[in-house]
Amino acid sequence: MEYVTTKEDCEKNIKGVCEGCGGALSAIETVDNSGRPTFWQGCEACSCFRSGIERKYFDIARKLVEGRELVPYSHMCRVEYENTPERLSYYFDCQTAGLSRTIKRIHNLLTEVE
Repeated sequence: MEYVTTKEDCEKNIKGVCEGCGGALSAIETVDNSGRPTFWQGCEACSCFRSGIERKYFDIARKLVEGRELVPYSHMCRVEYENTPERLSYYFDCQTAGLSRTIKRIHNLLTEVE
């Protein structure tokens, strides 16, 4: 079977941690939009395909989300996710994933103006 992206090539592109949970990323076998077999990097714990983020951006984002200081998805009301530990974890992972990329973008912009 011929893959669009091989497992080895996918693994070479893995950098950082999962934007949502901070866990390890791995090469996940899947098919692309044309139905061709391929590997994409993702987080098996979150069941999401992820591009990866440096740990420092994840850590800052998680701290801000847990502290209720900043959330990128205001339509997600935290109290609606507090009824079970699994739902609260999902809330934190979604918010952290969105915010970690924003923090990285802000960092890059600050670097440009220095």
